[in-house]
Amino acid sequence: MSDENQEQEEDANQEETLDLVETDDDADELEVDESDEIDELEEVVEEKAPEKGAYLVIGQGEFNTIMSNRGADDPGDNTLSAPQGVCKFGDMLFVSDRGNHRVLVWDQFPEENGEPSSVVLGQEDFADCLENRGITTTLDEMTSGLGDENLEGFTISKAEEDTLSQPDGISVIDGKLYIVDCGNHRVVRWSGLPSEDGEPPNLVMGQDNLDENEANRQGLVGSGSLFFPMGICSGDDQHVFVADKDNHRVLIWKKVPFSDGWNADISLGQPGMDERDANRGDFDNVQQDTLSFPTGVFFDAENEKVFVVDQGNNRVLIWNSLPRDTGQPADVVVGQKDFVSRGPNMGKGDKRASMDSLYFPTDIVVGQTGMYVSDTGNNRVLYWKEVPTENGQPADLVFGQTNFTDKSPNRFAQANASTLNDPHGLWLEEEENPEWVPPDEAEEAGDSEEVSEEASAEEGADDNETEEIPEYLFKLFIADRGNSRVVVWNELPVMAGDEEEIEDNEIDIEDPNLLIGEDDEDDYLEQEEDSTPEELPST
Repeated sequence: MSDENQEQEEDANQEETLDLVETDDDADELEVDESDEIDELEEVVEEKAPEKGAYLVIGQGEFNTIMSNRGADDPGDNTLSAPQGVCKFGDMLFVSDRGNHRVLVWDQFPEENGEPSSVVLGQEDFADCLENRGITTTLDEMTSGLGDENLEGFTISKAEEDTLSQPDGISVIDGKLYIVDCGNHRVVRWSGLPSEDGEPPNLVMGQDNLDENEANRQGLVGSGSLFFPMGICSGDDQHVFVADKDNHRVLIWKKVPFSDGWNADISLGQPGMDERDANRGDFDNVQQDTLSFPTGVFFDAENEKVFVVDQGNNRVLIWNSLPRDTGQPADVVVGQKDFVSRGPNMGKGDKRASMDSLYFPTDIVVGQTGMYVSDTGNNRVLYWKEVPTENGQPADLVFGQTNFTDKSPNRFAQANASTLNDPHGLWLEEEENPEWVPPDEAEEAGDSEEVSEEASAEEGADDNETEEIPEYLFKLFIADRGNSRVVVWNELPVMAGDEEEIEDNEIDIEDPNLLIGEDDEDDYLEQEEDSTPEELPST
């Protein structure tokens, strides 16, 4: 073969090789394009609607920070440490900053995250945080509230008229500010709404005067004494309700007190005013008329219903009418299947939350939009669209968790606008929605207006996607104690899936080698015995 022919043959082979390479490249490009399209489709399918959470945070600069006093050694006018109570009156906001032994007051409701407060109560200025401003005294007699002679010579914090110790519940009743001064075993009242730092109150409930702070007035439990009170409520600017936690009762004053130490008229949870034992002396024998460490109380004046958070029995009790007598039994129980059960999460234990169970609940609020309960031990707030009328009625929605079975603080991740950690006090503000139209008027409007199918199709109208306009707008304030903040929600959370189907299927198993059902009876017995922690949240 000549050299010229050989060169022509080599050129032809090169062209064929290039064609094959180009063909393979095109095929690869086709394969990549196809897989990209599949990935895009999968991404579209897996895309979820954004989760609804709180819209405002108080005490932190943003939703993902949780440090007490924002990590500083001393508090400021815009920091919180383990807040427990919250109250709004007009444009004013009040927060009991328990860890700093003070109450912060905002003259104008905050519009942005982390706004500073205007006034501090219980301390001289915003940088102070000592219990009772650091004042102490030595016990010289049986003044512990328990009659323990061994406490003689023991040093305790000493109250004065303008100091606070572990403040909790807050309420404005008949234009006057009430603060539950838990550590001083009293409720203090101002003659109006305080406007100056450290302004002292002018009346006390639970003590003879504003300088005393012994539990039960030196151990003499009665109709005018208190022992680590927590929640307070009115509802009608006339009655006053106080959850007297460590006396295991709720006291009711039929009229607003006029002087120091004014005696209550009714006691719920005890047979008489001089009784103070948990569950009336038989701790495990819970009944329809007993209480164990009640922490929250709410009075729906419009319907005359009384709600009590019975923390030690892991339940909420409902009286369908205003109690008239001491020791009157409740009508409905929530969080337990009946009035004689008291175990955490309906006896399933502290690790097994569900849509109808409670574990160490703390506070409750009720309004036109429904009933809200801070289920503290499960790090969530449960919501019922309507006030329950049957025992053990399950909740409809949950704040702070993605479903009814999860219960971990901040979902074991970084805090955000949708998570909670040890939620405590609640406050509910509601107003009528100006955009809401009554159903009968909406039907008449629909009959009078004809919309063509073409116009509906062009606009992409879909009845199933139309969001229902609520009759009432609301703001739910949650004292998110473990995150040292108060979060404010103005929308109900959205839950994914039907929780009823997975409720009984998701079970925490500590030992993966243990068969489900094995030793269950022993586990439940142990849980029942340990249902009350060694140290209840008192002191």
